[in-house]
Amino acid sequence: MIIATDTQLAALCLVLQHEPVIFLDTEFVGEGHYYPRLGTIQLATREQAVLIDPLGLTDISPLRDVLTNPAIEKVFHAAGQDLAIFYRLIDKPVAPVFDTQVAAALLGYDEQISFANLVERATGTRLQKSHCFTDWLRRPLTDGQIQYALDDVRYLVPAYDRLIAELSTQGRLDWAHEEFRRLEDPSRYQVAEPGELYLRIRGIERMGKRALSLLRELVAWREETARALDIPTSRIARDEVLTELARNPRGSLRELRDVRGLQPQQIERFGLMLLDVLKKTPAAAPTLAPRASSLPPALEPTVDFLILCLRSLASERAVSPGVVATRTDLAAVILAGERADVPLMRGWRKKAIGDALLATLNGKATARIIPGSRQVHLDWHEGVLD
Repeated sequence: MIIATDTQLAALCLVLQHEPVIFLDTEFVGEGHYYPRLGTIQLATREQAVLIDPLGLTDISPLRDVLTNPAIEKVFHAAGQDLAIFYRLIDKPVAPVFDTQVAAALLGYDEQISFANLVERATGTRLQKSHCFTDWLRRPLTDGQIQYALDDVRYLVPAYDRLIAELSTQGRLDWAHEEFRRLEDPSRYQVAEPGELYLRIRGIERMGKRALSLLRELVAWREETARALDIPTSRIARDEVLTELARNPRGSLRELRDVRGLQPQQIERFGLMLLDVLKKTPAAAPTLAPRASSLPPALEPTVDFLILCLRSLASERAVSPGVVATRTDLAAVILAGERADVPLMRGWRKKAIGDALLATLNGKATARIIPGSRQVHLDWHEGVLD
Protein backbone atom coordinates (compact mmCIF):
# COMPACT_ATOMS: atom_id res chain seq x y z
CA MET A 1 0.00 0.00 0.00
CA ILE A 2 1.24 3.46 -0.90
CA ILE A 3 0.31 6.59 1.06
CA ALA A 4 0.58 9.47 -1.39
CA THR A 5 -1.97 12.11 -0.26
CA ASP A 6 -2.56 14.17 2.87
CA THR A 7 -5.95 12.50 3.36
CA GLN A 8 -4.44 9.01 3.22
CA LEU A 9 -1.67 10.01 5.64
CA ALA A 10 -4.14 11.47 8.14
CA ALA A 11 -6.27 8.30 8.04
CA LEU A 12 -3.21 6.08 8.53
CA CYS A 13 -1.88 8.13 11.44
CA LEU A 14 -5.25 8.02 13.17
CA VAL A 15 -4.91 4.22 13.27
CA LEU A 16 -1.24 4.37 14.27
CA GLN A 17 -2.01 6.40 17.37
CA HIS A 18 -3.36 3.19 18.94
CA GLU A 19 -0.25 1.09 18.17
CA PRO A 20 2.23 0.39 21.00
CA VAL A 21 5.13 -0.08 18.57
CA ILE A 22 5.77 0.77 14.91
CA PHE A 23 8.69 -0.08 12.61
CA LEU A 24 10.30 2.55 10.40
CA ASP A 25 12.89 3.05 7.70
CA THR A 26 13.63 5.65 5.03
CA GLU A 27 15.15 5.74 1.58
CA PHE A 28 16.93 8.92 0.57
CA VAL A 29 19.37 10.41 -1.89
CA GLY A 30 22.41 12.06 -0.35
CA GLU A 31 24.73 12.44 -3.31
CA GLY A 32 25.01 15.97 -4.62
CA HIS A 33 22.97 17.61 -1.84
CA TYR A 34 23.76 19.53 1.33
CA TYR A 35 21.17 17.50 3.25
CA PRO A 36 20.00 14.06 2.10
CA ARG A 37 16.69 14.31 0.26
CA LEU A 38 13.94 12.05 1.57
CA GLY A 39 12.55 9.70 -1.07
CA THR A 40 10.30 7.29 0.83
CA ILE A 41 9.20 6.44 4.35
CA GLN A 42 8.47 2.80 5.09
CA LEU A 43 6.29 2.05 8.08
CA ALA A 44 4.98 -1.23 9.48
CA THR A 45 2.84 -2.47 12.31
CA ARG A 46 2.48 -6.13 13.18
CA GLU A 47 -0.47 -6.29 10.75
CA GLN A 48 0.58 -4.24 7.71
CA ALA A 49 3.41 -2.46 5.92
CA VAL A 50 2.96 0.76 3.94
CA LEU A 51 5.16 3.05 1.88
CA ILE A 52 4.65 6.77 2.45
CA ASP A 53 5.55 8.96 -0.54
CA PRO A 54 6.64 12.30 0.98
CA LEU A 55 7.05 13.98 -2.41
CA GLY A 56 3.31 14.45 -2.81
CA LEU A 57 2.49 15.50 0.77
CA THR A 58 1.86 19.04 1.98
CA ASP A 59 0.75 18.37 5.57
CA ILE A 60 2.93 16.03 7.61
CA SER A 61 1.55 17.13 11.01
CA PRO A 62 -0.32 13.81 11.55
CA LEU A 63 2.97 11.95 11.10
CA ARG A 64 4.70 14.37 13.46
CA ASP A 65 2.14 13.52 16.12
CA VAL A 66 2.86 9.81 15.71
CA LEU A 67 6.63 10.17 15.71
CA THR A 68 6.59 12.19 18.93
CA ASN A 69 3.86 10.23 20.75
CA PRO A 70 5.51 8.98 23.98
CA ALA A 71 3.21 5.94 24.06
CA ILE A 72 4.45 4.58 20.70
CA GLU A 73 7.88 2.96 20.46
CA LYS A 74 9.55 3.65 17.10
CA VAL A 75 11.88 0.87 15.92
CA PHE A 76 14.73 1.48 13.43
CA HIS A 77 17.92 -0.24 12.36
CA ALA A 78 21.04 1.99 12.43
CA ALA A 79 18.80 4.93 13.22
CA GLY A 80 21.25 7.84 12.99
CA GLN A 81 20.55 9.11 9.48
CA ASP A 82 16.83 8.31 9.69
CA LEU A 83 16.47 10.27 12.92
CA ALA A 84 18.39 13.24 11.49
CA ILE A 85 16.12 13.27 8.43
CA PHE A 86 12.99 13.11 10.56
CA TYR A 87 14.28 15.87 12.82
CA ARG A 88 14.61 18.19 9.84
CA LEU A 89 11.17 17.08 8.62
CA ILE A 90 9.23 17.61 11.86
CA ASP A 91 11.60 19.93 13.79
CA LYS A 92 11.49 17.62 16.81
CA PRO A 93 13.35 14.47 17.84
CA VAL A 94 11.59 11.15 17.30
CA ALA A 95 10.91 9.51 20.67
CA PRO A 96 10.90 6.97 22.15
CA VAL A 97 13.12 4.96 19.82
CA PHE A 98 14.58 1.46 19.65
CA ASP A 99 17.64 0.86 17.45
CA THR A 100 18.14 -2.81 16.58
CA GLN A 101 21.79 -2.25 15.60
CA VAL A 102 22.58 -0.73 19.00
CA ALA A 103 20.62 -3.45 20.78
CA ALA A 104 22.54 -6.14 18.88
CA ALA A 105 25.89 -4.63 19.94
CA LEU A 106 24.78 -4.77 23.57
CA LEU A 107 24.31 -8.51 23.12
CA GLY A 108 27.72 -9.19 21.60
CA TYR A 109 26.70 -9.16 17.93
CA ASP A 110 28.96 -7.33 15.49
CA GLU A 111 29.13 -3.70 16.60
CA GLN A 112 27.69 -2.39 13.32
CA ILE A 113 25.84 -5.44 12.10
CA SER A 114 24.03 -4.86 8.83
CA PHE A 115 20.29 -5.23 8.64
CA ALA A 116 20.59 -8.13 6.20
CA ASN A 117 22.93 -10.03 8.54
CA LEU A 118 20.72 -9.33 11.54
CA VAL A 119 17.63 -10.60 9.70
CA GLU A 120 19.44 -13.74 8.58
CA ARG A 121 20.57 -14.40 12.14
CA ALA A 122 17.11 -13.76 13.56
CA THR A 123 14.95 -15.47 10.94
CA GLY A 124 17.19 -17.47 8.60
CA THR A 125 15.98 -15.36 5.68
CA ARG A 126 18.57 -13.85 3.33
CA LEU A 127 17.39 -10.50 1.99
CA GLN A 128 18.21 -9.54 -1.58
CA LYS A 129 19.85 -6.09 -1.66
CA SER A 130 19.02 -5.43 -5.30
CA HIS A 131 18.10 -1.74 -5.20
CA CYS A 132 20.93 -0.23 -3.13
CA PHE A 133 21.66 2.44 -5.76
CA THR A 134 18.10 3.34 -6.72
CA ASP A 135 17.23 6.99 -7.32
CA TRP A 136 14.47 7.19 -4.71
CA LEU A 137 13.41 10.62 -5.94
CA ARG A 138 12.37 9.35 -9.37
CA ARG A 139 8.73 8.51 -9.98
CA PRO A 140 6.97 6.21 -10.53
CA LEU A 141 8.57 3.61 -8.28
CA THR A 142 8.58 0.09 -9.66
CA ASP A 143 6.95 -2.87 -7.91
CA GLY A 144 10.42 -4.25 -7.24
CA GLN A 145 11.56 -1.03 -5.59
CA ILE A 146 8.44 -0.89 -3.44
CA GLN A 147 8.81 -4.48 -2.25
CA TYR A 148 12.52 -3.97 -1.57
CA ALA A 149 11.76 -0.90 0.56
CA LEU A 150 8.92 -2.59 2.46
CA ASP A 151 11.06 -5.63 3.30
CA ASP A 152 13.21 -3.34 5.43
CA VAL A 153 10.31 -2.84 7.83
CA ARG A 154 8.56 -6.20 7.44
CA TYR A 155 11.65 -8.05 8.63
CA LEU A 156 12.38 -5.47 11.29
CA VAL A 157 9.49 -6.97 13.28
CA PRO A 158 11.01 -10.44 13.96
CA ALA A 159 14.48 -8.94 14.45
CA TYR A 160 13.06 -6.62 17.12
CA ASP A 161 11.20 -9.47 18.82
CA ARG A 162 14.34 -11.59 19.02
CA LEU A 163 16.43 -8.74 20.43
CA ILE A 164 13.80 -7.84 23.01
CA ALA A 165 13.75 -11.46 24.18
CA GLU A 166 17.55 -11.63 24.41
CA LEU A 167 17.85 -8.28 26.18
CA SER A 168 15.24 -9.39 28.70
CA THR A 169 16.98 -12.71 29.29
CA GLN A 170 20.34 -10.99 29.81
CA GLY A 171 18.85 -8.26 32.01
CA ARG A 172 19.98 -5.57 29.56
CA LEU A 173 16.81 -3.75 28.61
CA ASP A 174 17.88 -0.92 30.90
CA TRP A 175 21.20 -0.76 29.05
CA ALA A 176 19.36 -0.43 25.76
CA HIS A 177 17.01 2.28 26.96
CA GLU A 178 19.97 4.23 28.35
CA GLU A 179 21.53 4.17 24.89
CA PHE A 180 18.29 5.08 23.12
CA ARG A 181 17.80 8.16 25.29
CA ARG A 182 20.99 9.53 23.74
CA LEU A 183 19.40 9.12 20.30
CA GLU A 184 16.42 11.19 21.46
CA ASP A 185 18.55 14.18 22.50
CA PRO A 186 17.67 17.11 20.19
CA SER A 187 21.21 18.50 20.46
CA ARG A 188 22.39 15.59 18.26
CA TYR A 189 20.43 16.97 15.32
CA GLN A 190 20.55 20.72 15.74
CA VAL A 191 22.58 22.53 13.10
CA ALA A 192 25.72 24.25 14.34
CA GLU A 193 26.15 27.97 13.73
CA PRO A 194 28.33 28.60 10.65
CA GLY A 195 30.65 30.76 12.74
CA GLU A 196 31.47 27.82 15.02
CA LEU A 197 32.22 25.20 12.38
CA TYR A 198 35.87 26.17 12.00
CA LEU A 199 36.44 24.53 15.39
CA ARG A 200 36.01 21.13 13.68
CA ILE A 201 38.93 21.70 11.31
CA ARG A 202 42.01 19.65 12.10
CA GLY A 203 45.18 21.46 13.11
CA ILE A 204 43.63 24.78 14.16
CA GLU A 205 45.48 24.73 17.47
CA ARG A 206 48.69 25.40 15.51
CA MET A 207 47.32 28.44 13.67
CA GLY A 208 48.04 32.07 14.48
CA LYS A 209 45.26 34.40 15.59
CA ARG A 210 44.79 36.19 12.26
CA ALA A 211 44.84 32.95 10.29
CA LEU A 212 42.33 31.43 12.70
CA SER A 213 40.04 34.45 12.38
CA LEU A 214 40.21 34.23 8.59
CA LEU A 215 39.55 30.49 8.68
CA ARG A 216 36.40 31.12 10.69
CA GLU A 217 35.15 33.52 7.99
CA LEU A 218 36.03 31.12 5.18
CA VAL A 219 34.34 28.11 6.78
CA ALA A 220 31.21 30.13 7.64
CA TRP A 221 31.00 31.43 4.04
CA ARG A 222 31.42 27.93 2.62
CA GLU A 223 28.69 26.54 4.89
CA GLU A 224 26.18 29.27 4.13
CA THR A 225 26.87 28.99 0.40
CA ALA A 226 26.52 25.21 0.39
CA ARG A 227 23.21 25.40 2.24
CA ALA A 228 21.85 28.07 -0.10
CA LEU A 229 22.84 26.09 -3.21
CA ASP A 230 21.98 22.66 -1.72
CA ILE A 231 25.37 21.17 -2.55
CA PRO A 232 28.01 19.38 -0.44
CA THR A 233 30.62 21.71 1.07
CA SER A 234 33.36 19.72 -0.66
CA ARG A 235 32.11 21.03 -4.03
CA ILE A 236 33.12 24.51 -2.94
CA ALA A 237 36.48 23.79 -1.28
CA ARG A 238 37.97 21.14 0.97
CA ASP A 239 39.11 21.86 4.52
CA GLU A 240 42.79 21.75 3.53
CA VAL A 241 42.22 24.42 0.89
CA LEU A 242 40.54 26.79 3.33
CA THR A 243 43.31 26.21 5.87
CA GLU A 244 45.95 27.06 3.27
CA LEU A 245 44.08 30.23 2.22
CA ALA A 246 43.71 31.31 5.84
CA ARG A 247 47.45 30.92 6.39
CA ASN A 248 48.48 32.36 3.04
CA PRO A 249 45.69 34.50 1.54
CA ARG A 250 45.60 35.01 -2.24
CA GLY A 251 44.58 38.22 -3.93
CA SER A 252 43.66 37.23 -7.49
CA LEU A 253 42.11 34.45 -9.54
CA ARG A 254 45.52 33.74 -11.03
CA GLU A 255 46.97 33.16 -7.57
CA LEU A 256 44.03 30.91 -6.66
CA ARG A 257 44.94 28.65 -9.59
CA ASP A 258 48.21 27.82 -7.82
CA VAL A 259 46.44 26.51 -4.70
CA ARG A 260 46.75 22.75 -4.57
CA GLY A 261 43.37 21.05 -4.27
CA LEU A 262 41.34 23.95 -5.67
CA GLN A 263 39.86 22.78 -8.96
CA PRO A 264 39.41 25.04 -12.05
CA GLN A 265 35.62 24.62 -11.95
CA GLN A 266 35.59 25.66 -8.29
CA ILE A 267 37.63 28.78 -9.09
CA GLU A 268 35.32 29.60 -11.99
CA ARG A 269 32.18 29.31 -9.87
CA PHE A 270 33.34 30.48 -6.44
CA GLY A 271 36.68 32.24 -6.98
CA LEU A 272 35.41 35.82 -6.84
CA MET A 273 33.39 35.09 -3.71
CA LEU A 274 36.45 33.50 -2.11
CA LEU A 275 38.52 36.59 -2.89
CA ASP A 276 35.85 38.83 -1.35
CA VAL A 277 36.06 36.85 1.90
CA LEU A 278 39.86 36.96 1.86
CA LYS A 279 39.82 40.79 1.44
CA LYS A 280 37.72 41.30 4.57
CA THR A 281 39.22 42.21 7.90
CA PRO A 282 37.93 39.36 10.02
CA ALA A 283 36.77 39.82 13.58
CA ALA A 284 39.21 38.31 16.04
CA ALA A 285 38.53 34.65 16.70
CA PRO A 286 38.03 33.74 20.35
CA THR A 287 40.84 32.06 22.21
CA LEU A 288 40.63 28.32 21.77
CA ALA A 289 39.74 26.28 24.82
CA PRO A 290 42.73 24.29 26.05
CA ARG A 291 42.89 20.76 24.75
CA ALA A 292 42.66 17.88 27.14
CA SER A 293 46.07 16.80 28.36
CA SER A 294 47.66 14.37 25.98
CA LEU A 295 48.83 11.00 27.15
CA PRO A 296 52.58 10.77 27.81
CA PRO A 297 54.28 8.35 25.42
CA ALA A 298 55.36 6.21 28.37
CA LEU A 299 51.68 5.44 29.07
CA GLU A 300 50.79 4.27 25.55
CA PRO A 301 51.49 0.63 26.56
CA THR A 302 49.01 1.13 29.42
CA VAL A 303 46.32 1.99 26.87
CA ASP A 304 47.26 -1.12 24.91
CA PHE A 305 46.90 -3.22 28.05
CA LEU A 306 43.52 -1.69 28.88
CA ILE A 307 42.33 -2.43 25.33
CA LEU A 308 43.33 -6.05 25.91
CA CYS A 309 41.42 -6.05 29.21
CA LEU A 310 38.40 -4.34 27.62
CA ARG A 311 38.20 -6.97 24.90
CA SER A 312 38.54 -9.79 27.41
CA LEU A 313 35.84 -8.36 29.69
CA ALA A 314 33.54 -7.62 26.75
CA SER A 315 33.92 -11.17 25.48
CA GLU A 316 33.08 -12.63 28.89
CA ARG A 317 30.07 -10.33 29.24
CA ALA A 318 28.94 -10.88 25.62
CA VAL A 319 28.91 -7.23 24.60
CA SER A 320 30.65 -5.59 21.64
CA PRO A 321 33.80 -3.81 22.94
CA GLY A 322 33.41 -0.96 20.46
CA VAL A 323 30.12 0.10 22.01
CA VAL A 324 31.72 0.23 25.48
CA ALA A 325 34.74 2.49 24.97
CA THR A 326 37.22 3.90 22.47
CA ARG A 327 40.99 4.18 22.81
CA THR A 328 40.49 7.90 23.54
CA ASP A 329 38.09 7.01 26.37
CA LEU A 330 40.64 4.64 27.89
CA ALA A 331 43.36 7.28 27.68
CA ALA A 332 41.07 9.72 29.52
CA VAL A 333 40.47 7.15 32.27
CA ILE A 334 44.22 6.60 32.64
CA LEU A 335 44.69 10.35 33.15
CA ALA A 336 41.65 11.16 35.30
CA GLY A 337 40.43 7.85 36.69
CA GLU A 338 36.80 7.81 37.79
CA ARG A 339 36.57 11.58 37.15
CA ALA A 340 37.09 11.13 33.41
CA ASP A 341 34.21 12.69 31.47
CA VAL A 342 33.60 9.73 29.15
CA PRO A 343 30.65 7.31 28.78
CA LEU A 344 32.78 4.49 30.22
CA MET A 345 32.56 6.16 33.63
CA ARG A 346 28.76 6.45 33.58
CA GLY A 347 25.68 4.23 33.57
CA TRP A 348 25.74 0.60 32.52
CA ARG A 349 29.24 0.86 31.04
CA LYS A 350 30.77 1.74 34.39
CA LYS A 351 28.95 -1.02 36.23
CA ALA A 352 29.58 -3.69 33.61
CA ILE A 353 33.17 -2.91 32.66
CA GLY A 354 34.38 0.52 33.81
CA ASP A 355 34.77 -0.43 37.48
CA ALA A 356 36.74 -3.52 36.48
CA LEU A 357 39.08 -1.41 34.34
CA LEU A 358 39.59 1.01 37.24
CA ALA A 359 40.53 -1.99 39.38
CA THR A 360 42.94 -3.06 36.65
CA LEU A 361 44.61 0.37 36.78
CA ASN A 362 45.03 -0.15 40.51
CA GLY A 363 46.98 -3.34 39.90
CA LYS A 364 44.20 -5.75 40.85
CA ALA A 365 44.15 -7.79 37.64
CA THR A 366 46.60 -9.94 35.73
CA ALA A 367 46.08 -11.00 32.13
CA ARG A 368 46.92 -14.52 31.04
CA ILE A 369 46.19 -16.79 28.11
CA ILE A 370 44.09 -19.89 28.78
CA PRO A 371 46.15 -22.73 27.24
CA GLY A 372 43.26 -24.73 25.78
CA SER A 373 41.28 -21.95 24.13
CA ARG A 374 44.22 -19.53 23.66
CA GLN A 375 41.87 -16.76 24.84
CA VAL A 376 42.90 -13.90 27.12
CA HIS A 377 41.47 -14.06 30.64
CA LEU A 378 41.81 -11.71 33.60
CA ASP A 379 42.71 -13.02 37.05
CA TRP A 380 41.61 -10.76 39.88
CA HIS A 381 43.31 -10.05 43.19
CA GLU A 382 42.40 -8.65 46.59
CA GLY A 383 38.80 -9.79 46.48
CA VAL A 384 37.85 -8.11 43.19
CA LEU A 385 35.26 -10.25 41.38
CA ASP A 386 35.47 -10.89 37.66
